Amino acid sequence: MKYSLGLNGKNVLITGAAGGIGLECAKGFLENGAAVFLCDLDENVLEKACRTLEESYPGSKIAFAPCDITKEADIENALDAAERELGSIDVLVNNAGIAHDVYSIFETRADWSRVLDINLTGQFFFTQQVFNRFWNRKKGGKVVFMSSLSAFIAVPSAAAYSASKGAVLQLTKSLAGEWARFGVQVNCVCPGFVETPLIASQLKDERWMKYMTARVAQKRLAKPEDIVGSVLFLSSPLSQYVTGTSIVVDGGFSACG
Repeated sequence: MKYSLGLNGKNVLITGAAGGIGLECAKGFLENGAAVFLCDLDENVLEKACRTLEESYPGSKIAFAPCDITKEADIENALDAAERELGSIDVLVNNAGIAHDVYSIFETRADWSRVLDINLTGQFFFTQQVFNRFWNRKKGGKVVFMSSLSAFIAVPSAAAYSASKGAVLQLTKSLAGEWARFGVQVNCVCPGFVETPLIASQLKDERWMKYMTARVAQKRLAKPEDIVGSVLFLSSPLSQYVTGTSIVVDGGFSACG
């Protein structure tokens, strides 16, 4: 066995790819010779991100399509476009998601449903359609979900978000158990607090930042690039005997909690 990432020539589809962790993951795959197909909701931001990647990685295969993962037609159109542009997909990185910060007593049914629809239901049906394509080509593949530290620890004023990410953790195990016999590995990455637009308001709060960084063993919040290594590992042949598990990437937050 060759102990390399072995991603050269692989076709990778990333949702929520226009910025933050998703965009950084695209860079990681491109640096390892993979082709990437980016999906996100805002077509203009997505196109700009792709143009930036093309400038940084000339000669690489990079394509994109706007996609609302809560709409089955969008999912199907995005996957059809990915296969036209790159060929069959080898790796799916389920990174699309939203944050939601509100005390439970003020939660509305509409907001609760929206969080679960994007962070859980949309991810499931996207993955279901990708698996159908894995099945049709009889070749197997890799799925990496993006869960969260919130799947393990309580976060005040984030009941809907924590519930959705906890469910992603269990979804990972369920699909891994079902699909292992078809050569499909399903795992997830659980980042701690990452400096992305999802927590933009908290990043501006000096008291919050001081409190949070004090609780992290490494004394800083994560940056998107800190998450990429785990995603690449779970997408590579090095993780061929790893399925149904999660990697917590939190700088020691949970260890010191």
